[in-house]
Parts: sequence; C-alpha cells; structure tokens
Amino acid sequence: MENLPRTLVPDTNALLLDGKAVAQRIRERLKTRVAQLRERGVVPCLAVMLVGDDPASHTYVRTKAKACESVGIRSVVKHYPASVSQTELEAQIEAWNADPTVHGVLIQHPVPKPLDEAALLRRLDPRKDVDGITPASLGALLTGEPAFGACTPLGIIALLDAYGIEIEGTHAVVIGRSVILGKPMALMLLNRNATVTICHSRTRDLAGVARQADILVAAVGKPEFITGAMIKPGAVVIDAGYNRVEGRSGDVGDVEFASAARVVSAITPVPGGVGPMTVAMLLQNTVLAAAQQA
Repeated sequence: MENLPRTLVPDTNALLLDGKAVAQRIRERLKTRVAQLRERGVVPCLAVMLVGDDPASHTYVRTKAKACESVGIRSVVKHYPASVSQTELEAQIEAWNADPTVHGVLIQHPVPKPLDEAALLRRLDPRKDVDGITPASLGALLTGEPAFGACTPLGIIALLDAYGIEIEGTHAVVIGRSVILGKPMALMLLNRNATVTICHSRTRDLAGVARQADILVAAVGKPEFITGAMIKPGAVVIDAGYNRVEGRSGDVGDVEFASAARVVSAITPVPGGVGPMTVAMLLQNTVLAAAQQA
C-alpha cells in the first residue's frame, strides 16, 4: 500500500503500524466499489442485531453504522431488550437470511444470558456471515474453503501486508484462544506459512514462549499484561486488546506500550491500531457479500 506513514515511536526505532491510516485507504477503495454496485442497482446492506443495554455494545454498533454510512453501505439496526425470547431472535435471523436486500448480518457480541448466542450463529446463513464467526465460517478457515474471515484477525493480516511485514517462515505467537480472535488468528497465520504457537492462561512459562515470537499477537484481555521483558528484540507486536482502567483517561491495550516500543521493530498503538482495521474488514466483507449475492 503506497504512501503509508512510516512513523517511528518517539525516542525508539520502532515503526508505528498505523491501522487508522491503512483502514482509511481501504475505505476509499470500498467507496468506489460500492458506487459501482449501486450503478447496477445493488445497495450493500448490513443488518445488525443488538440485544440488551451493554454500553460498549451500543458504542460499537454506532461506530459500525457510521462507518457503513461513510462508504455508502446501508445499515439496519434491530435493538431488542434483554427479555426478548430466543424464538423471536431466531425468527429475525431467518427473515434476514431470506431477504435479498440484506447482504450481511452481524450479531453483536455479547448476547446476554440466558439467550443462546451460539444457536443464533448456527441459524445465520454463512453467505451473510460478514463477521466470520459462525461454525461454518470457522470450519471453512480450518479446511481452506472460501468463507468470510473473522474481522479482527483478518484486519491484522491486512495491516501486516500493508506494511510489507513478512509472515511466511516466521514464528508467530498468539496469546489468547477466543473463537472470534485467538483461534482464527492462529489459523490465518498458519495458512500464510507461519509456525504458530497459541498461548493461554494455563501456558507454562508464558514469558519464555512469548520471547520466541517473531510476530507476537496479544489478545489476552488483560491491561498491559505483556511487557518489554516478554518480547524478543526486533519482534513485531500486534496489540489486539482494549481495556478500560479506572483512573486512566483512555483505553489501554494488552501490551505495556512504553517498554515494548523500546524492544520491538514494529508495534500497533491503542487506539488507532487493530480497532480501525476490524471495522474496515467488516465493511469489506459486507461489500464482497453484496457482490457475490448480486
């Protein structure tokens, strides 16, 4: 990707991987593609299911709706109270599955208990799973069949590619094993010919394993858990964490940025790194779904 900022973290030799800048370039390309689809009478549409009153979920949904609007995608948000029945939610998914004007469907995580989020995902037509997290989509990632990739790991791969960071032949360590991030991230790296280690809460000598990584992806969900002492000199560090810490003015990642930046060759900031890429991949998947269904 041309003309990307090559900014170094102040007082270090670490390249700052600017997800915001890369995402903006992706959005500009998508605007052109959406305009072409609209000329053919196809208006890409993302439908979002939002259940309950989790403030973070509402913020995420507003951000995604605004991003859709910025590239010409129509977004539809259905907000349900936490008291909604499983039957009603499944009926809505079936309706979207059958609606040719809806090209992508996003079930905003988390769906409050006792509702069964996994059952909702199983109902969703894989052709409209633009979030890439249904069992069918994840299974296709494992077998190498065509499917939409989970947006956050897909965005991380796109960010590495944009900066020309080699994946093939490297040792990648992913800290975290969630279905929406850690596991698909490991598979995408493996599919790009990296040697991959997945770490988690029960990994023995986590710091020692992390220090072996050429590419380290932090998705552990603990604020500033990864320090510079846990990182191999010259490694590329991708911080996929967003944590609110009491007394801090903004969100922090899973990586202690200041100490890590003194060790790494490249690192993502929080915010402005992985987050914008996740949203860009959601838009990209939705536009691709519209083109495929048209």
